Amino acid sequence: MSNSANKVLIVDDDFISLEVLKAMVGQYSVEILTAQSGQEAIDIAMAEKPRLILLDHELPDIDGIDVYCQLADQLGDQIPLVAMVTGHQGDDFAQRCEAAGINKRLHKPVQPIELAELLRIASSVE
Repeated sequence: MSNSANKVLIVDDDFISLEVLKAMVGQYSVEILTAQSGQEAIDIAMAEKPRLILLDHELPDIDGIDVYCQLADQLGDQIPLVAMVTGHQGDDFAQRCEAAGINKRLHKPVQPIELAELLRIASSVE
């Protein structure tokens, strides 16, 4: 079994956003996994057990919050750290995330310092 401590799952259906996040995360000593749909994200998360998931809010098949809820139902307290990545900045979106249990949000464009902090928390990457 592979070590999940160095795995980061990036979920985004937009190719450019996915590539930008991959380049940013690639600056760290982590294994990068990618998914372009909610179901693919769930499948990969269940199989690979990443330490951090960067989860786009708007996916073609399942809303990112619903992806998180499905993972939380299946993994319980073993769920990895999840950060919702979005362009939405309204209070209603923040409340929906918090109600679901998602306490970390990154707003596009993602700031390198915010990403570095998440990676430090999730993977003990310096």
